[in-house]
Amino acid sequence: MGHFDHEHDVNGHEHTHEHTHSHSHTHGEAVSGEQAVALLQYMLDHNIHHAAELSDLAGQFSGEVEHQLLHAVESFDQGNGYLSAALELLKKQ
Repeated sequence: MGHFDHEHDVNGHEHTHEHTHSHSHTHGEAVSGEQAVALLQYMLDHNIHHAAELSDLAGQFSGEVEHQLLHAVESFDQGNGYLSAALELLKKQ
């Protein structure tokens, strides 16, 4: 897949991101162990990046908005723990 560049302008603070997609597969198609490791690593790295963005964004708000965004960060963190565990198990196979 290709590169996708985009910018976020949040409260006057601009973020620029370049996303590199280094995997290709068809949903429902079987993948090899090596492909699964590469895909899970990509997903984990991508999720960590988005969790950090959400955390930064949460710091710009207060009250219920901040609270909900921090819950979203917690959800990413919990999911990342599961992804990381699965990734480590696959690497051992």
